[in-house]
Amino acid sequence: MRFLRSRQKSLLTDDEIIRQYRNDQDPALIGVLFERYSHLIYAVSFNYLKDEDECKDAVIQIFENLGRDLLKYQIQYFSSWLHTVTRNHCLKIISSKKEFVPLKEDYHSNQEDDSDDPEFEKYLPHLAEAIKNLNDDQRRCVELFYLRELSYKDIADQTGYNLNQVKSFIQDGKRNLKIILLKRKK
Repeated sequence: MRFLRSRQKSLLTDDEIIRQYRNDQDPALIGVLFERYSHLIYAVSFNYLKDEDECKDAVIQIFENLGRDLLKYQIQYFSSWLHTVTRNHCLKIISSKKEFVPLKEDYHSNQEDDSDDPEFEKYLPHLAEAIKNLNDDQRRCVELFYLRELSYKDIADQTGYNLNQVKSFIQDGKRNLKIILLKRKK
């Protein structure tokens, strides 16, 4: 009987698994996602970390947090969201070690990249420090949008800013981050 239930869970779509997990918080559902995505998380991690043990640790850490994250965030496209979580996790590891691993040339992000500098990735380890130099409104919106991955509407609801203010703070914050990071180059 247990095998049948487990088999039925593996036939669910990602959205169905997330919905069901939010209802009953069954850890077996996280196990289904682990079976589906652990090899992909490992591959993405390896592109950044280049160390098998660190990649294995990253997979485990991401899935340890996944149950909490599924309850915390509204996720529209799970595989894309998980890729972003993995990338951010790896960048935090790299940043904490104060080293840089370049991104693969064939990497394509669904995020807008308005950098004119082809070596912009080398500034990523300094990003956290640069964010501290933004004004409070910009810093808050940039962190909520890029680090917590909230939508404009969610940011507006949480901060009390209107949608135009949120968009403006994020846009201005991005521009100011670019200026701050490019000044580091000189």
